[in-house]
Amino acid sequence: MVYDSIVEKLFDENNDDIIELEQGNGVSVKFEQVGVVVYDSEYYAILHPLELKKEEVVIFHILEDDEDSMDLITDEELSKKILEVYAEDVSEDD
Repeated sequence: MVYDSIVEKLFDENNDDIIELEQGNGVSVKFEQVGVVVYDSEYYAILHPLELKKEEVVIFHILEDDEDSMDLITDEELSKKILEVYAEDVSEDD
């Protein structure tokens, strides 16, 4: 499927394609999508960089603007809360 934006791709529950994001220096990084969660009325994407160990993830805040952009979350407390919400969502699905 062809997506208009990376955010549209993230919200497609049937998508299992590799997510490729370009860093500010022009280098592309490939990710596997772990999930998208809502925390404090905001959307966050949990992605696993394919170059890292399986258990490591990075979290992006999905910005709802005209460009469908994302910001990397570097705040450890916020990251923990988002991962807790994700764990609760996964356990409810079981």
